Amino acid sequence: MNASPRLIHLLFVPTLNCNLGCRYCYLGEQTTTASLKSDAARAVNTLQTALQRLVDANVLAFNVSLHGGEATTMPPAVLDGLFTTIRAHYLKHFDVLQANGHRKSAPHIKTNLYNFHQLYDLFDRHKVSVSASIDLPLALHGQYRVTRGGADWLARTHANLRLLAKYPHAKKISATLSREHLERPDELVADIWHIHRELGFDMNQLNLMFAFPSQLNRAHQGEQILTPASEAEQVALFELLQREFSGTELEEGLRRHWFDEFTPSYCTNAVNCGEKFYLLQGDGEVYSCVRGQGLPEFRYGNLLSDPVADVLANGAAKIRAIHEEQGFAADCRGCGHLSRCNTGCAVVKFHNRSGKSYTCTLQQTMYAAAPALYALETPAEQQDYARWYQATNHPASAITAPLPAAPVNEVLLPRDLHDDKNALSQLIAADDRLNALFSPQMFALQIDDDIVPLASQLLKSVSTCYTLAAGDTLRLHINEAVWDAACDEPVRNTLYLQLLRDTSVVYGDEQRTKQEHLFSYQLFRRLITVPSALGEGWRSVDLAPLLALHASLFVRGVLNNCFVTTGYLRDYHYQKQKNNAFYHIQALNLPFPNFEFYYLPEADDGNRDA
Repeated sequence: MNASPRLIHLLFVPTLNCNLGCRYCYLGEQTTTASLKSDAARAVNTLQTALQRLVDANVLAFNVSLHGGEATTMPPAVLDGLFTTIRAHYLKHFDVLQANGHRKSAPHIKTNLYNFHQLYDLFDRHKVSVSASIDLPLALHGQYRVTRGGADWLARTHANLRLLAKYPHAKKISATLSREHLERPDELVADIWHIHRELGFDMNQLNLMFAFPSQLNRAHQGEQILTPASEAEQVALFELLQREFSGTELEEGLRRHWFDEFTPSYCTNAVNCGEKFYLLQGDGEVYSCVRGQGLPEFRYGNLLSDPVADVLANGAAKIRAIHEEQGFAADCRGCGHLSRCNTGCAVVKFHNRSGKSYTCTLQQTMYAAAPALYALETPAEQQDYARWYQATNHPASAITAPLPAAPVNEVLLPRDLHDDKNALSQLIAADDRLNALFSPQMFALQIDDDIVPLASQLLKSVSTCYTLAAGDTLRLHINEAVWDAACDEPVRNTLYLQLLRDTSVVYGDEQRTKQEHLFSYQLFRRLITVPSALGEGWRSVDLAPLLALHASLFVRGVLNNCFVTTGYLRDYHYQKQKNNAFYHIQALNLPFPNFEFYYLPEADDGNRDA
């Protein structure tokens, strides 16, 4: 495998069989016709073969999650083999995954919790990350989430939620809501508190989703299906939860997790999810995701028999075709949040025969409630993105209904800006000092027991955010080779930290709106003497007291951005900007290795990854 593989997110469905008959399941009759026996016989071999075929094609799954149907209907020995395969995959490719900002080391599973008590020890042994699906309010869990034979198992649900609360590894709860759920808002709120306070599960770790019309579900259940909530009902729920939980111990979850599916980081908001997200079934069939399973429009091929490149290319082409078929909605063309939602999930657009997201109003409401995170783009920025998006996903409509042309001569750039020799990667390769400045081998961040390399934000394919709290171990590990870079007198060199906050400030003659600068900190090299856990040639600095000293500068829910370099490399960066216009244009934003974090003034034992 090359050092820079194509990274994908892979859902693996070892069986479509399910032990429940949920009223809103978009898989339709697929969950009743699956053959559990044949699925179990091939599951582990399919996953192992598929992962190896991907690696052979220089494609690396950075996240392998088990989904269904219901994966826990598989025999424990099969689950053990799947967990072992996934852990071995992460370990084998540990360095590449870490270098690309992915810290996965344990399997993840989506489960309805029905068999959780029987599999607890197996999950615990493999440190499996658990996402448990329930209905809220719980009374409707007993009514709509029944067994295949129609039995209510709510008592077992309570018992397994109590057991999940004690589970020592990563866990969360998800709930899919329809109009019928939202018609009982007081019960819904009460049950969130009930699970949190009486069952003991931290409901900060909750994800909310909304049901959508499904052709397969309607064909399977007819008029028994539940009713998707309207956009107005979705917004009403959001506003209710804001009123009920702001200022409580669940505010962190409300602001960070509960509506995570509708934020730009989620697959439903990808420009083309077919370029990165894939679902693999136990028979080798590849679909877009759980929402697209069984639909020929979202079948990409078979990973056991078709060339990997063809399967992946087919995915991107099919998703693009779905977006094109549903059209570029007029109100999306002029929306200042287009670059965040990209008109929404292609599968739901297909089901709804709509050109826009079924949660559009909700997303606009969420973005307006957090303007520091989701500021509206300027009209010029919006139109520039809309033109690009239209050309990418709606090329036909770009001819029949073109967007306004870009203002003539609004920005003049050198014609040779895009020559290969002037690309940022080439400029770095040709300059040893830039090599050191951008290298991910010079600084590493330690949060408690985890150590991750720090890379420049300009070169990252993904961005990882952390939640830090007073009492956390937070150390910066420094490769001593960095002191000699761009420095003729290392004894005068310093560690140079710049801390910024994601609140907007207008700076300088350019009048650019940028992150607000909180403070800069320098520490001379000769004072950095503490050994590092990384061994010979490394030293470390404790950053926790520095953050604690400035705790009053951190705003709850506002992202902070810490850049790390040396005093001499920082000076060289600005000198290079003066000497080379191509570097200046591409390194306009700070290029130094960085990490982004939210800061809690009190200790917090929750999950540190955002």
